[in-house]
Amino acid sequence: MKRNWLIVPDFEQREECARLAEEYCAGFEYDDFFLPQVYENKEEIKRRIAGYNALSRNRSKDTLHGAFLDVVISSDDTYIAEYSKMRLRQSMDIGRELAVKGVVFHSGLVPGVTAPAYLNNWVLRQEAFYRELCEDYPELTVYLENTQESGPELLLPLIERMADCKNFKVCLDYAHAIISGTPAKEWVTALKKNIGHMHINDNDLCVDLHQVPGEGRIDWRQYADLTEELEDVPVLIELGGLERQRQSLKFLESVR
Repeated sequence: MKRNWLIVPDFEQREECARLAEEYCAGFEYDDFFLPQVYENKEEIKRRIAGYNALSRNRSKDTLHGAFLDVVISSDDTYIAEYSKMRLRQSMDIGRELAVKGVVFHSGLVPGVTAPAYLNNWVLRQEAFYRELCEDYPELTVYLENTQESGPELLLPLIERMADCKNFKVCLDYAHAIISGTPAKEWVTALKKNIGHMHINDNDLCVDLHQVPGEGRIDWRQYADLTEELEDVPVLIELGGLERQRQSLKFLESVR
């Protein structure tokens, strides 16, 4: 299975990560900038951006995972909402400095809460803010990632309302979809026309374990079949560690 792979770079081993990425024609998805200990430290942000930008490599495929810990832009609490919006804008600013293709954000939906008033509030506030982001950062794509939703129908109202926005797409986290309780085929079918990015790793079909593909129970032949029409969509192998990444790449490219 050949895809446009991405890996998560380790800043302290960034040169080795760059060599692995080059070997597999892969890009980077920077995960360190969603950590509070990084994004709350201006000097550390500058150090990491400079270190990554100094690497001699093709960065045209690169993406960035935006802040998500304790981030709720649709909160009724105005302080929480404004703080959250500030952190998402900071993620976009970092993405701009790294010249990435796009930034991935979690949905922010509370698992199990399906009251119509709550879901409607989430849709309207998310739409209003993401339209601002897409307009203010036209060179970056905003990717909405499914996280702990029970099915794609919870995300579809927002996705459909944002359909006219060219730099707003879906990041299908296949591992999250697998443990959602809704068959993966339904996720792919519902979101296919809007998917611009994917995340993968393995698990036991119950818990989001971030295992090396082939070590868990996900059917990777089925994944290849379900996403065959999405073969040009960039796919992040979302796990750390050079050897684990190399093992993942080797396994996935052997899937037929």
